[in-house]
Amino acid sequence: MKIIAGLICFTFWLNLINAQTPISLEEAINYGLENHNRLKLDEIEERKSQWELTEFKSIGLPKINASVNYQYYFATPAQPVEDFISPSVYGVLFQEGVIPVRELGDPQTFEFSLFQRNNLSGQIELSSLIFDGSYIYGLKAAKLYKDLVGKQQSTTAYQIKSDITKAYTAVLIGEKNLEVLDNNLKTLEQSLKEITAIYESGFSESLDVDRIRLSLDNVTIEKENLEKIVEIGYNVLKFQMSYPLNEEIYLTDDLEQMVDLLSLEKTTDNLEIDYNQRPEYSSILLGQELNHLNYKRIKAGYLPSARAFINYQANLQRNNLFDNNETGWLPSSAAGIALNIPIFDGRQKKGQLEQIKLDIEQTEIQKQDFETAVQLQVMNAQLKMENAKNTLSQRKRNLDLNQKIYDKTVIKFREGVGSSIELTQAEASLYSAQASYTNALYELVNARMDLDIALGKI
Repeated sequence: MKIIAGLICFTFWLNLINAQTPISLEEAINYGLENHNRLKLDEIEERKSQWELTEFKSIGLPKINASVNYQYYFATPAQPVEDFISPSVYGVLFQEGVIPVRELGDPQTFEFSLFQRNNLSGQIELSSLIFDGSYIYGLKAAKLYKDLVGKQQSTTAYQIKSDITKAYTAVLIGEKNLEVLDNNLKTLEQSLKEITAIYESGFSESLDVDRIRLSLDNVTIEKENLEKIVEIGYNVLKFQMSYPLNEEIYLTDDLEQMVDLLSLEKTTDNLEIDYNQRPEYSSILLGQELNHLNYKRIKAGYLPSARAFINYQANLQRNNLFDNNETGWLPSSAAGIALNIPIFDGRQKKGQLEQIKLDIEQTEIQKQDFETAVQLQVMNAQLKMENAKNTLSQRKRNLDLNQKIYDKTVIKFREGVGSSIELTQAEASLYSAQASYTNALYELVNARMDLDIALGKI
């Protein structure tokens, strides 16, 4: 029966393992870089900036436009015109002696119109920008803006790597704590069995049993709380990776191995800082270049601009639109150049140029502040890492010493020459040393991450 139960448990455990996906820190980072929604949004922004560049380019490209216009006059427009024909005719007749009198009285007026009721016109025009200094620099600025948007992806990827690394390490630390608590529970369970047997044999007090049971309960509660914290840590890690929250994963990187490598690593005081490794720095430089191009663009607005065009149009005017006996289409065509010469704009461009100058000054100050901040980050991370190494070494010695004291106290208690109070005190000291050692592990790994982040290596 026990064999069957064991097989069932083994099968359940195997299925549970198979249902989980193993993942290393590198795999977690790669998954996040491929699937994170923030990067997808940045990619959309980059594609959008490409189409914005295409839109801006169209300003300088030739354009062809066609138009058709139809009008029907319910009342045909007309102008009042004096009768200049009758006086001329009567004057000629009078001079020839045909009529005896020339006088006609006051001039008469009549309505005169140049419009037909139906007016149909069509036009096609080709136009193109010949020269515009603002357009030339604006096009360069648009291309640079596209690069700036692309740099945002690097900044986002940099942040995602950092977030995933920290979340991954936090889970490793939590699991390390769980491992320590499991070992403590096994030790306490064994001690409880032994002290219970001694008590039942009459060689110990019930108080000793109660103390061990109380310690066991406290560690059990602490483990249950930590399991929930680790579960939360896994959810945070999956969120940072954009991994499905309902799917299970387990971490394959070994914390102790990571710490051993960091402990052997030598930290130099004079690390060479390459600011270009930080994506934020590249964005600042591009922003500065964009300001300079914008200044040139506005300044180029003082130059004349020229535009060329050629068109062809035809007009049809008839009282009856479909009567071919009336006048047909009347074509016309023209070509020309339009020159725009700015003379005075009310100091609009002057105000714009002065603002851009101030933007350039601001960006330069921001660049200097960023360089100083990176230097400070690197220096602090180096000091923090060196301190974390020393602390870990001390905590490891302290843990080994407390473990040795606890083991001897357990032996003395089992042999009846030690009290349960001594055992409880040794146990508390051991747990405190374990917690301090685990915290030192985290501090060292965290210091290494801070240094890599400061140097732009993550």
